[in-house]
Amino acid sequence: MPLPRLIVLIAGNFFVATSFLSVGGLLNEISASLAIPIEQAGLLIAAFGISAAICAPTLATLGSRIDRRLLLTLSMAICALANVLAALSRDYDQLMLARVLAAVTSAVYTPQVAATVSMLVPESERGPTLAKLMIGWAVGSVLGNPLSVLIASVFDWRASFAFIGVASGVVALLVWRSVPANVHVPPLNWHRWFEVLRSPALRWLTAATALTNVGGNVMLSYIAPIVKAVQGITGPALAALLFISGIGGLLGNLLSVRLIRRVGATNVAYKCNGSSAIVLLLWPFVASWAAAIYVAQFVYSLGSAGFPAVQQTRLVAVAPLLAAATIAMNSSMTYLGGSIGATIGASAWTLLEPRFMPWVGFVFVVAALGCSMMGERAVGREKGSG
Repeated sequence: MPLPRLIVLIAGNFFVATSFLSVGGLLNEISASLAIPIEQAGLLIAAFGISAAICAPTLATLGSRIDRRLLLTLSMAICALANVLAALSRDYDQLMLARVLAAVTSAVYTPQVAATVSMLVPESERGPTLAKLMIGWAVGSVLGNPLSVLIASVFDWRASFAFIGVASGVVALLVWRSVPANVHVPPLNWHRWFEVLRSPALRWLTAATALTNVGGNVMLSYIAPIVKAVQGITGPALAALLFISGIGGLLGNLLSVRLIRRVGATNVAYKCNGSSAIVLLLWPFVASWAAAIYVAQFVYSLGSAGFPAVQQTRLVAVAPLLAAATIAMNSSMTYLGGSIGATIGASAWTLLEPRFMPWVGFVFVVAALGCSMMGERAVGREKGSG
């Protein structure tokens, strides 16, 4: 794939990720500005996730006959509009509606850009190219999320959403110019969804995706109030924490691209879940030292960041002709898991000391590792029977 086109598509994932992740870093500011409790502000994350989870398979089906250039451009244009509306929102309800609209972009762009790329590159290059696409998510957490926090600390949280909106509009224009016309994926219908759902391997693997995101988002959705409560980390110090965490995510994505070639996507998935579980288990103990929190978040992101790309690679390998459906389903499970994690986190915030919230996430990540192993066994059985 031409490098300029790949860079533009990665940039789309960057701003989709920045839009998705931004609220977590701005919870303290949104809560204070709108005079609402932290747990209520956190429900903005849950609403985004559940909306994206519902929209991903639905819009993948309805949009499967639409030219990819038009579909991807429209999704980035909606991202621009939604974030501008968030910046202009006057109360919690208006902000909630803007976040639900922003979820449409995440539901469409990330899974469908992956399905599009799978149609444009040779089979031997699909795995590494899909992993490269997800670097946009890692860079979004490296630069986009901390930059949003910095903008909010200098101006306010509305300026952060305005920045994302304007930048997404520019990317929409670049996507239109970069993606070739008349690129289509195999049309989706409910029969194809039935094929996905009747496969034990695909069910186990998408369950692993959901549980991984439940476990991660119990803590990550509330990282700003957690580190403020534990060590008083706010403002530029919080931006620095998110930046360091994002650097770990970027390195983790780059490392996963290399490891997929060397040890295979399955082994990388196991390493991602295993390292995430260890960090979540140890986090409450190391949180007594501010510097250790920075190290822990870096290591967590380094180990976990490659998981989304790895899962896409595994699903495409199981059923290449169902890629548009399986990647959309995987995206849906990602956001559903994030929504459930944020909702559980809201309850955990009121019941537990903030430093112990990672232990709730630990349980779900261990369960995800189990589902991932069961999925691999099912893949072997399906290949054997085929």
